[in-house]
Amino acid sequence: MKRRARSVSITILADNLIGGGSGVLAEHGLSLLGEADGHQFLLDTGQSGIFLGNAARLGLDLAPARKVVLSHAHYDHTGALPLLLAAFGPREIIAHPEILGEKFARRSPRRSESIGLRLGADDLRRLGAVLRLAPEPQEIAPGVITTGPIARTNRFEHIPPVFQVKDGGRFRKDRFEDEQAIIVQSRKGLVVLVGCAHTGVINTIHHAMKLTGDDRVHAVIGGTHLGPASARRLSRTIEELRRLDVQRVVASHCTGFWASAKLAQALGKRFDPGGSGFHIEL
Repeated sequence: MKRRARSVSITILADNLIGGGSGVLAEHGLSLLGEADGHQFLLDTGQSGIFLGNAARLGLDLAPARKVVLSHAHYDHTGALPLLLAAFGPREIIAHPEILGEKFARRSPRRSESIGLRLGADDLRRLGAVLRLAPEPQEIAPGVITTGPIARTNRFEHIPPVFQVKDGGRFRKDRFEDEQAIIVQSRKGLVVLVGCAHTGVINTIHHAMKLTGDDRVHAVIGGTHLGPASARRLSRTIEELRRLDVQRVVASHCTGFWASAKLAQALGKRFDPGGSGFHIEL
């Protein structure tokens, strides 16, 4: 990816908190609207459809955002996809093929909850989805690509065992092979957009750097899944964000209050908790 975007803007359309705008709503979920040199795209749709209302309240037209990247299968990132298709017609849906697999939160041997994408490929196509399912990185726009499956390169970021899939009728730990992020290569450096970062926000950043050959990371925006993280993992994450000299860390959604407080304390003005209505131009 050699071209660098001259102008980049990101708006959070759905998030756990309110970050700006009049009358916007929050929910447990995430949806981001990105624009790079005039090319619009979406990362995730949240769970209930508030991202559609929030976009209208913020004066944003989602019609040009014809490409929708799904970061992973969980309902709080994919639940409102049918509403988007109903409102705006056919969209390119860009994801890993395993996004169609069954996903569960298994809190005990007797308690499991389905938390994945509740529609199959045929259902999505009937609703107008043009599926671009591939295990490798995909181009979204000039200077904008998906990461594909994220390499695990450190020992401190672990996936909680509560997340599981079914394999041959039996439960096993979810490796989140379907999880991906978006990389925008800007003049200031990489802008990495993450859905939940179950595989680790630092793993994701390192993967983006290796994929692009660019070691300048300007911003990381989205869910970091640091809410359930240990003190050691949070400390190591902060150390690495500092070492990489990341200029903006907008850690929202599944980051959690405690981790947000620690990030704010450590990073100062470089940190922002995001929220529905949050907007940044880079």
